[in-house]
Amino acid sequence: MSDPNVEQVDARFQDFYRDHFVLTARLARMLTGDPDAADDLAQDAFTRVYRYAQNADSTIENPAALLRTTTTNLCRSWHRSKKRAQLRMVRHGADDASLIEWERELDDTLRRLPYDQRAVIVLRYWLGLTEAEIADSLDCRPGTVKSRHARAMRTLRKELS
Repeated sequence: MSDPNVEQVDARFQDFYRDHFVLTARLARMLTGDPDAADDLAQDAFTRVYRYAQNADSTIENPAALLRTTTTNLCRSWHRSKKRAQLRMVRHGADDASLIEWERELDDTLRRLPYDQRAVIVLRYWLGLTEAEIADSLDCRPGTVKSRHARAMRTLRKELS
């Protein structure tokens, strides 16, 4: 048996989502400058508001304001996380200013690779791991490492030529 209160919340929330998603995604995009991250952050904001609504003892007075605040806070966290990642890159690698043009181009191209392909390339050429060690690190089969490596190298050759 389903709880009638949950069904009411779900129906109202579906309407709320439909009415506010575009504005929330636009807000996140303006705050992050990244359309892909914005959609993810907007989804996350709705998820958090939904969970809060399910656990709240009373009705939320202004759900749109709560959604805006949640979205803003998530975007702030996204920026902090991105800044920490940049600081780690500077700490553990060469800074952008010290790279020559082809190194910067390679770095940019690597960043555009899907994570699984980028991980194989970095583990292979930066850390010098074998296929078996990479497979163990990524919790996949050596054949998967080979195919990811081949796709990544094909993309790198194409983009860097």
